[in-house]
Amino acid sequence: MTTPALLEQGFWAFLATAGFAVLFNVPTRMLAVCGFTGAMGLMWRDVLLGAGAHPVAATFVGSLIVGLLGYTQARFFHMPRLIFTVTGIVPMIPGIAAFETMVFFVRGDVSAGVESAVVSLLLIGAIAFGLVTARMVMTLGDARSPAPPRGIWLREHAHRDPDVGAS
Repeated sequence: MTTPALLEQGFWAFLATAGFAVLFNVPTRMLAVCGFTGAMGLMWRDVLLGAGAHPVAATFVGSLIVGLLGYTQARFFHMPRLIFTVTGIVPMIPGIAAFETMVFFVRGDVSAGVESAVVSLLLIGAIAFGLVTARMVMTLGDARSPAPPRGIWLREHAHRDPDVGAS
């Protein structure tokens, strides 16, 4: 991919990410930061695709970049990380592959539809795995001591009524 084409893709990814950030009510001062995150993720993915990488691997790296940037920006700006990561992955969502899956099934081409569905699911899985990997890398060593366990398995210990069972 040529540099002008890559910059053009980055520009459109910036606009798409910033647009979804507006839709998600992200604070106005963070719109450019969210746009930068989405543009960087998509541009990394496009560079890897141009270099001959598999689309799933390129999508994983792009979402890893979005996750790493999102965590870094969340800490720097003291904002929730989700405003950066959720809006940042929007340009990488495989909408065309999902649409092709539907078209193949409507036309009755089941084998091509299944193949397209598998590719779509692999791309979606790569996005999720990239974000999870970024979270694991960025939170490595954050917990100095393990936090007390939480969840429904401790329901019987939470909120005990002191009057129950007292005679």
